[in-house]
Amino acid sequence: MLNPIKVLTVGHSKETIESLQQVLRKQTNVKSAARLLNGHVDPLQGIRELPDVLLLQVGQNWENELAALNVRPPSLRPTILAMGPSNDPNLLRRAMKMGVRDFLTVPIDEAEVITALKQIQEEKRSAQNPVPQRITAVLNAKGGSGATLLASNLSTFMAEKLKLRVALVDLDLQLGASALCLNLSPKTGIGDALSAADEVDSAALRGYMTHHGSGLDVLANVPHTVIEPTTVTPNQVDHLLTVVAQNYDHVVVDLPRSIDSLTLQVLARADRIVLVLQQHLSHLHDAKRLLNALRGHLDDVDNRVTVAINRYEGKGNIGIREIQGALGLKFHALIPNDYKRVCKAEDQGTPLYQYAPSAAITKSLSNLARNLAGVQPVKGGLLRRLFSSQQTTQ
Repeated sequence: MLNPIKVLTVGHSKETIESLQQVLRKQTNVKSAARLLNGHVDPLQGIRELPDVLLLQVGQNWENELAALNVRPPSLRPTILAMGPSNDPNLLRRAMKMGVRDFLTVPIDEAEVITALKQIQEEKRSAQNPVPQRITAVLNAKGGSGATLLASNLSTFMAEKLKLRVALVDLDLQLGASALCLNLSPKTGIGDALSAADEVDSAALRGYMTHHGSGLDVLANVPHTVIEPTTVTPNQVDHLLTVVAQNYDHVVVDLPRSIDSLTLQVLARADRIVLVLQQHLSHLHDAKRLLNALRGHLDDVDNRVTVAINRYEGKGNIGIREIQGALGLKFHALIPNDYKRVCKAEDQGTPLYQYAPSAAITKSLSNLARNLAGVQPVKGGLLRRLFSSQQTTQ
């Protein structure tokens, strides 16, 4: 059992601090303390017992206060939650670059505070029971094959049902839709994280993430923002991916359909590559070209690729044996066609395991998620036909 999380509230307003203390005193798993800033720039000046979480009220001198905290080594720096106005995107962006994990609105929203602390508590629990880190890259063989559908549903299932710390990284910097599929609207995102990649550490990373109700953290682009890939370097991607992988059990990367220095940086590090295609000649043609390109650039491709046939139909235009022969790979997941249900779930921003838990498509995706996470898939009569035995041998 975890010890109570230690929370220190620091600020300039006695009224705000007391309001927050009233919320914290109700929580049995929180040990809270508070202090008014009395002229010290360092909010932890004179504090002997380091808290797990520092709730810092944003004041006129907040940048100097954060700078003082960042001078401390990571081992002597608690998780920082800032309290203040959330209507200033420049303030939010600068604060998160300086290590603030998240912003809490003032006046205090009790539910918002409790949710933030519960997530930190859960991360402490997971850190005590670590699992091997994994990186799964998902990409389309042909545009529109369903990679984002798979990436968002696989990652939310791993987070909520398998109780893993999971990050979904949308590296489609121009047309990424992972956040939209999950009904999320990031205030800060992957563009900000990449621009500050050399400075991003575990504390700062949290500020760029958008939290989903499943427990998943999403690193995606801010809505209506387009990032030119030429402005991002492979080193920035590599450093950011390293920090993300250090903080999560499983990282799912939704990649654009391209072979360039950025995608190859991710694919070279991926434990598994999920290649998504459908039963059409054009999909098969592009899948073969893509695989050949990957084989020319990367090592051990055939042992890392998991082929996912989306919108699978037993009487499809191209049969399984034809696709197997063309690609030189056996199948690992067949995702049955359920177009209407998928469209409704996506329009609502709801994962399929919540929208249609008993549907065949949900069961197939759930078993693929288990396999990618290293958990034995659940098998039944239908799933034996939809799920290849090759999954458990890779």
